[in-house]
Amino acid sequence: MAFVIRAAEFEALRSAFSRCLHGMSRTILIEGGVGCGKSALLHAITEHAADMGATILSVQGRSTAAHPPISLFQQLVAQVPAPPPGEGPAGATAALQFSAALPHVAENGAVVISIDDVQDIPWSELDFLLQTVSWHRSRRTLILLSHCPHLRHRDQPVKTELLRRPNAQRIHLGPLDERGVRAAVATRVNRPHEQWIELLHQLSGGSPLLLRALLEDLRDEDMEARPTGAETSAELGMYGRAVVSCLYRSGATAVELGRLISVLGDSAAPELLAGMTRISPAVMDQQLEALRVSGVLDGTNFRHGSAPREILADLGTLQRNELHRRAAVVQNNAGSPTTEVARHLLAARHAAEAWQRSALRDAAETAIGQENVRLAVRYLELALENSPNSPDRIEIYLRLALITQRISPAATEIRHLTALLSAFHADKMPSTAYDGLADLLFSYGKIQEAFAVLKRQGAESTAADVRAGDHPSIAWLWAWYSHHSDQQQDDGQAARLPPPDEAGARTPYASATSLFQTFEGSLLYGERGDWAAAAENLLEVSTLSDSTVWSLTCAIKALVIADRLESAWQWCEWLVKESASRDAPGWQAIFSLQQAMVALRQGKLAASLDCVRLVESVITERSTGYACAAETVLAAAHLEMGRYDEVARVFAKPIPPSWEKSVYWLSYLCIRGCFHLATNRPHSALSDFLRIGKMAERALVDHPTLVPWRLYVAQAWLHLGDKKMSARMLAEHTARAPGHGGRDHAMVLRLRARMAPPHKRPGLLFRAVDELLATGDRLDQARTLHELGTALRGLGHESWAGRAQAAAAHIARNCLPDQAMARTPLLERAGRPAHDAAGSQKLLTRAEHRVAALVAKGLTNRQVAGKLHITVSTVEQHLTRIYQKLGISQRADIGTRLKSLPA
Repeated sequence: MAFVIRAAEFEALRSAFSRCLHGMSRTILIEGGVGCGKSALLHAITEHAADMGATILSVQGRSTAAHPPISLFQQLVAQVPAPPPGEGPAGATAALQFSAALPHVAENGAVVISIDDVQDIPWSELDFLLQTVSWHRSRRTLILLSHCPHLRHRDQPVKTELLRRPNAQRIHLGPLDERGVRAAVATRVNRPHEQWIELLHQLSGGSPLLLRALLEDLRDEDMEARPTGAETSAELGMYGRAVVSCLYRSGATAVELGRLISVLGDSAAPELLAGMTRISPAVMDQQLEALRVSGVLDGTNFRHGSAPREILADLGTLQRNELHRRAAVVQNNAGSPTTEVARHLLAARHAAEAWQRSALRDAAETAIGQENVRLAVRYLELALENSPNSPDRIEIYLRLALITQRISPAATEIRHLTALLSAFHADKMPSTAYDGLADLLFSYGKIQEAFAVLKRQGAESTAADVRAGDHPSIAWLWAWYSHHSDQQQDDGQAARLPPPDEAGARTPYASATSLFQTFEGSLLYGERGDWAAAAENLLEVSTLSDSTVWSLTCAIKALVIADRLESAWQWCEWLVKESASRDAPGWQAIFSLQQAMVALRQGKLAASLDCVRLVESVITERSTGYACAAETVLAAAHLEMGRYDEVARVFAKPIPPSWEKSVYWLSYLCIRGCFHLATNRPHSALSDFLRIGKMAERALVDHPTLVPWRLYVAQAWLHLGDKKMSARMLAEHTARAPGHGGRDHAMVLRLRARMAPPHKRPGLLFRAVDELLATGDRLDQARTLHELGTALRGLGHESWAGRAQAAAAHIARNCLPDQAMARTPLLERAGRPAHDAAGSQKLLTRAEHRVAALVAKGLTNRQVAGKLHITVSTVEQHLTRIYQKLGISQRADIGTRLKSLPA
């Protein structure tokens, strides 16, 4: 390559050698930066001279600086024959030995003395060599010296002294221009693309050494085509090692500067470098210029990221950490951005001082603003590792818990929330952190722990001072707690809160009363429209952030409770997309879980399963409350599809103890109880439903709108045939309920219809259908319409009954995925309770009972027809009536229903 890219310089050296052959000794100084091709050019001309019969004597200047050093004349003497006996003085030094031997060497032809890195050779040795050659001026001797003018010398400058001598010549090797780069690339590629030439020139800085390394790294690239742009970020191993070689060739000072620049990165500047080292400014400037000339640096930065990575990889862990620690101190003193300071602290794993932890916290907030949450978590985790037990540690924990929720809600619950609760119970938490802790506890369904936080907060200040302005869910829960914790309930009715005291001061109860004016209060004691409007307003004006996630989830829950399912679905869909666009899988899982619940109510069962799968891909730890909620929705969706085996698999899994401390456990028990009812185990269902009531009361959330457990208990009693207990639970529910309509009221009407005389059932069910049409709850619409059809048919209204049940079937088909249609009990679950089925058996004719018994044994319709000697069509007609009378929708359930009937 030297012949190609340094053709003019090589021609000058060849011309000098030709003159040398004619008896004209010369000294040629080849100057250039490290890696510019001086050694390659020396090698090329010495090969040429050797081919012409010259004697080649090569010397490495670096060897004279080695340990132990090998002097200039020791290297030369080792390459020449000893002088004839008697011509050299006895015990002569290597210099005198070479002086005596040189005339005999020159007699055989031209002599080329090549000295690489002459700046490393003591001037006294070099001066003696030049004098020795001058004594034999008539001899044909060519001295070639390579010199790096920007590096420090052992003694006085070589260039000035050499050029004062006769027959001296200087050849300067500067960086390659684009033409030189093109010539070098053309040795490998026929027609390199012009942009490749520009890129290689920029990355190499015109250094032939770095250019060769780049060509080796990129040898598999098609340089005849345009670069893709990925080359600037690719890992270039040969290039990085070539840069390291240039640094070592440039001396210890260059190596130190290279390491400092690698640590500082883009923020490297002379003043920062000076603060990290004891190198004098003059030497530093000289060394930086040498590295620029050699193509290693562009200003004070490396030209490609592979270079600093390779340099730092050459260091030990302790060395790297120490450099980053020094960089953090220097940048902090210089007023650099906290992000730069924190970057070095993170690399050094060091934050022992208060200012360092403060910088990490500030940088974390900046990273959050740039949507780089994972980096923010790393900053705060480092600050937490080095933080002593103090209020600051609690604040860091709380902030870390909030932002970790963006990535992994499970990590927040298991790690951070547990630590915060431990600090709270140990009285090590400042009161200023109570709000944030309560938010987290409520969001993870830990109601009782949240009330404990609110209670202690209330002991330190009034409810109005603490909770005013907070998001409505916590405001309501605080008011509910203030009401129930210190007052007795009277006959199951909520007692009135006391008025202000005689002095007119606001008591905690009066403060709680004011908090009841929030939109949650208007839901529980006012109109649903007000509640839904307030929730919509909160969603519209709030921006998704760490501090609003809990408020937004509360607002969506509010819409669901207010039966605004379509609006809740749209908001969930938007929040899931927003979370995904901001690389917040934790938020995405939280809102997907809510979307799954909404989809379940709407009858979008396939969509509900898709949402649950997304949640499970993020929340993989089963011990969390969100995992409990996800498995609950999964079981509910499979239950509606009739996939009882899948439901059984969900409920067969071990139950983590932490689930029973979460409010999501109530939903789990509810769906498990419904599964027991669907599989004809009403006693087990009743046990689960009653357990919900006890837990709701203990957690102070026993309100009909929030936890309508009495309706499910009433349904279980009805399956057991105890209308009296069912009516009692229904009466308790309606006495406590706020009185507005909706899904729960429709469920009340359905239960009343089941207990009412046949002639009153259609009216109650018509009202229930009206309520459900307004809510968008399609599953319950289908079941209620099916029950309505059964009630109408019992009164002889076949036409109306057919229409109602056809509408129910149509809704069911739209709710269920195609593969679930063949075996869904969706409409079966709308059928009669078990005690009514006994009456249904009496309605079965003897022929119908025979058909049912054979089908229960697994016989096909054709086999049944053969056994009973009737047609297949007759069997099908019997089955249709059997399904209607037993309240089922598939033949697989005939045997179960027959077994549950009294003999």
